[in-house]
Amino acid sequence: MNADPLPAAESFPAVLRAQRRHAGRSQLQTALIAGISQRHLSFLESGRARPGRGVVLALSAALGLDVARQNRLLFAAGFAPSYDAGVQSAAELALVERAMRAFLQAHEPFPALLLRDGAWIEQGNRGAARLWSAVRGTPLDEVPQDNVFELMLRPGARRERLENWSEAAACLLRRYMAEHVQLRRPELDALAARLAADPQVRELLCSDAAAPASPVVLLRYRLDEVRLALFVVIAGLHAPLDTRVERLRVEFLVPADTATERWFRGA
Repeated sequence: MNADPLPAAESFPAVLRAQRRHAGRSQLQTALIAGISQRHLSFLESGRARPGRGVVLALSAALGLDVARQNRLLFAAGFAPSYDAGVQSAAELALVERAMRAFLQAHEPFPALLLRDGAWIEQGNRGAARLWSAVRGTPLDEVPQDNVFELMLRPGARRERLENWSEAAACLLRRYMAEHVQLRRPELDALAARLAADPQVRELLCSDAAAPASPVVLLRYRLDEVRLALFVVIAGLHAPLDTRVERLRVEFLVPADTATERWFRGA
């Protein structure tokens, strides 16, 4: 799970402006929080002044940048990244991953997935395997290590049995667009573009283009006579010290009604 290489051609003023606008902060707000003058920030964004490392870190904190974007800002200013893949030992990273996998087990009998970069399935629990089996119509011992974009695009039972497929796809795209600066994965860009090209998804995106990524998504599955309704909740670690850890997410699928809860409990 190595971090993507940071681009060498980005200028500090351009990256700083982009990150500030992405955070939705004015120059005055950013300067006040970072403890510098608005004039100095204006000079930094125009290239008339060069920042020290401490100023870059203060700006990163003021803008609420994650590890990957903080590294990007430091690199653009000519400094070595603060955190990178490899800072933590293999044993420490294994401990963190075991802890995140424990969340999957604690969520039984309901589905939960461990995701990398918000798109690649690393592991699912038994509840997720049961859902995958029911949707596909064939028993599965484990959830396949698929890409969630490819799952959405792939014709078949999973797409056909997801009654609100277009809404779920639009929510996935909004979440991806919100995290795009951090992910920077060309292969995901191509898959996202294919998904956005679907007429129904495009209509939903255009109808509310400014809508923020929702913290929860509702999935409605139709399995013959059974209807399942599940909320999707994404959780991650706050302020990790390694980009490999930061890229991990746990996706919890929570029953949205009593019938769905009973189905997973086998009642």
